[in-house]
Amino acid sequence: MSYLLGMLGPINLADFREHLHQNAWHDDLPKGLGGTPVNLLSCELIKRGHQLLVISLDPAVTEEVILEGPNLKICLGPFRAKRARDFFAAEREYLLHVIQREQPDVIHAQWTYEYALAAQLSGVPHVITAHDAPINILRHNFIPYRIVRTLMAYWVLLRAKRVISVSPYVAKHLRRFMGCFGAKEIIPNGMPSAQFNKKLPARVMSDGVTFATILPGWGGLKNGKVAIEAFALQRRTRPQDKLIMFGGGHGLGQAAEQWAKEHNVEVGVEFAGHTPYQNVMNRLSREVDVFVHPSLEEAQPMVLIEAMALSIPVIGGKSSGGVPWTLDNGDAGLLVDVTSPASLAEAMSLLAGNNELRDNIGKKGLELALKRFHLNVITSKYEIIYQELLQ
Repeated sequence: MSYLLGMLGPINLADFREHLHQNAWHDDLPKGLGGTPVNLLSCELIKRGHQLLVISLDPAVTEEVILEGPNLKICLGPFRAKRARDFFAAEREYLLHVIQREQPDVIHAQWTYEYALAAQLSGVPHVITAHDAPINILRHNFIPYRIVRTLMAYWVLLRAKRVISVSPYVAKHLRRFMGCFGAKEIIPNGMPSAQFNKKLPARVMSDGVTFATILPGWGGLKNGKVAIEAFALQRRTRPQDKLIMFGGGHGLGQAAEQWAKEHNVEVGVEFAGHTPYQNVMNRLSREVDVFVHPSLEEAQPMVLIEAMALSIPVIGGKSSGGVPWTLDNGDAGLLVDVTSPASLAEAMSLLAGNNELRDNIGKKGLELALKRFHLNVITSKYEIIYQELLQ
């Protein structure tokens, strides 16, 4: 059955470049708001021959931007600076306007906020994917903007007819705290074949073990301080080891390095900072022996799947939201108390000193990722849902 699928959510426009008409792309286009799971799923659907309408928002847009390619149309609207003051009214109005103009047959709305609200108001058959736990985010970040977002999520979830959660942790949260008692279906984020089929170069040989973190920001829930403290503790017995920290706020002279120097724990740490995605993946595959994820709360982290797809053993938080499920409750990775530098350091030392254990955990992680998180599996599950909505 041929139908037009409307995908509503944040995107990274560059990820769609190969699917646009050749003359449609130019370098001064808006970048988009990210949304890696949305990009990957959308591109896979296009490859499978679906007609896709992508509706998204961007802070650089003042007048609507429309881009097209075979089986693809992207519509980008404005994303204002003070949007929370009126509960994203202009953003919702734009999204609803495009839906009414383009008339998709079915809609997939990502996250439980403005995109889901527009889908509900449209009256078009739709499914909503919940990517986070709103109340827990609010607890850790109690500011007016997050209060507005949480109220929006309540409005959506109390009226939602079909909600997919990216992990059992999110589904339980939506039922317990958000009144969404039908949130039981689980479809996690997916990783494309290219990540699994990536031909791994020989690891750079050194006397020590290389750890890595990928954290999008310094402080707060991402908990980078504990990772640095833990590395400093385990390095007392293994001074040859190294820690690479990727992500915003973790570059030379930035917040992470400043804090580490203030506390005399910067030795052995490479502050790589914000790095292009492919460069990060190349360095992970070539240099990294153990991936450390100190985050205190995650719905279903993509970075863990990326490491698992490369057979890199992972250390994560035993109480960090969707992390335990992503690591098969400790069977496909080590789970520790990431609030404790000593506990994290113990796990790092354990893996650093045991090559066989690292290999075994890495293999189990890869096996689980292929079975549970491969994009082919994820996309096929959503295709079934789209057909059910059309009927």
